[in-house]
Amino acid sequence: MNLKNYFKELKRRNVIKAALAYLIVAWLVIQVLSIILPAFEAPPYLLKSALIILFIGFPIWIVFSWIYEFTPEGLKKTIDVEPETSMMSKTGSRINKVIIFALSLAVVILVVERLVNKPVKVLEYGEKGIAVLAFADMSPNKDHEYFSDGISEELLNILVRIPKLKVISRTSSFSYKGKSKTAIEIGEELNVSHILEGSIRKSGNTIRITAQLINTADGSHEWSETYDRNLDSVFKIQDEIASAVSRQLELTLMGALGSNNPPATEAYNLYLQSKHLIRLNTKESFLKAENLIKQSISIDSSYAKSWDLLAYIYGTGSYNYNIWNANEGNAKALIAVKKAIQLDSNYAEAYVTLASLQNRMWEFDDSIKNLNKALELEPNNSVIIGTAALMTFGDLEKSVSLLKTAIAADPLLYTNYFNLGFAYYRLNRLEEAMEAFNTFSTYYPNTQILHYMKAQVALGQGNTAKALTEIEQETHEFFNLYGKNFVLYALGGIEKSEDVFRQFIERYSESNPANMADIYAYRGNFNTAFEYLEKAFYIKDQDLTEVLSYPSFKPMYSDPRWATFINKLGLPKDHGYHLN
Repeated sequence: MNLKNYFKELKRRNVIKAALAYLIVAWLVIQVLSIILPAFEAPPYLLKSALIILFIGFPIWIVFSWIYEFTPEGLKKTIDVEPETSMMSKTGSRINKVIIFALSLAVVILVVERLVNKPVKVLEYGEKGIAVLAFADMSPNKDHEYFSDGISEELLNILVRIPKLKVISRTSSFSYKGKSKTAIEIGEELNVSHILEGSIRKSGNTIRITAQLINTADGSHEWSETYDRNLDSVFKIQDEIASAVSRQLELTLMGALGSNNPPATEAYNLYLQSKHLIRLNTKESFLKAENLIKQSISIDSSYAKSWDLLAYIYGTGSYNYNIWNANEGNAKALIAVKKAIQLDSNYAEAYVTLASLQNRMWEFDDSIKNLNKALELEPNNSVIIGTAALMTFGDLEKSVSLLKTAIAADPLLYTNYFNLGFAYYRLNRLEEAMEAFNTFSTYYPNTQILHYMKAQVALGQGNTAKALTEIEQETHEFFNLYGKNFVLYALGGIEKSEDVFRQFIERYSESNPANMADIYAYRGNFNTAFEYLEKAFYIKDQDLTEVLSYPSFKPMYSDPRWATFINKLGLPKDHGYHLN
């Protein structure tokens, strides 16, 4: 049979129509299952199994369509049916109706999905929006990047206080450093009307700052100025630039200008160096940053931002890198951040630092109060909104909502994508979780804890091979060992995971009882899990309020001990932890 005749025979036997009908119906089945299964918290392997079955069934269906034919007497082989008694044409008409009906359903599903799952709406700020790009370091040796970045960030912090002005965060604005994008392109990507750019040339105690305000609609320069001063005048220059920008945008600073007690020049220089170091996010960089900011404060102790930075170093250094134990780090951080607020009662970031500390120290009511204060001072600050999303006390839907708001306000602040993935993971919305983590990893592929989180998502999806690959790449000592307890247990039960389990007990059972409870819950040992939850409560483990939202504890919700435990934690009344 030549190719032309073969194709005609395929058409006569309705094989092509049957294949098309199968693909459309299979797509509909998958769409329906993808909606129904998560609603009943069904394990991810059910959807994967359905996909595999449908995939295997396709060639079988094709072969069946070629070999068999429906007749009035029932199913017969096509070769046994006389051409004059064949019902191929009627069967083809029926298949056409199936295809039309299935396509109609597909269109309806697509339309409904488009209406229900609308993309996140970007916050509307009107025509006034600005991005402060990283000022270029034009110093002879190109060794003052920390200073040029610091000046840019200080300008951003002044402008962010202007009412009705959308100011893009440092992370998004600085992401264009070293790139050759035009002002028009940046304006389109960040949805801002203007950008502020410039350069710094520092030599000894002399500084030259050049700044220019550019309209992103057409790339025109609306204002530019060059300042030649000594370093002691740097704060005055910042204020002059911010005033000029506000005048050009026809907005009012409403008292945002004028730094109260600007620090001594050398103290400010050390502050900028310390801030530059903490962004390296390593244990070593935090220790160096602590030393520099202490030197800064010893020179001039009147600068609120220096105290807030010291508080951040103590708090984050304890929580992420175990530089200090939790009690020592939090106590030092609390003293420092309260000093910052005493010096500047309108510094929003200090209230966020304080709220985070109080949350870890189980001072929940005070934490909420100070978080609300920060939002009141800077309601459009995506960093503050993103931080608020981490303190919802088990209300994960609220976390997702806040993170989407933060991302809409500043789509290039990628930390919020990581936290969004973490919230989706705990809600068992695993595909969305992996998508968010992948977005984050595009820009920060080597961030610690990322591979641990991807391993947990892969486990939830039933992909143990991928989970093992991910956890082997995790470089954070704690989370590498922690994650292996789950992955190896999933791969081989107690026998395969016993070694890493004993290692974790030896290293972390006393300091991290909440995480121990999580591991025991995953292994199905709920009685021991409750014992470690009680230990976590007794020492006020700073991880407990987060850990309680982990998926491992879901089987324990029906145990009366769960509600009893949640109720005695002293949580806010509107917490989101499961009780019934």
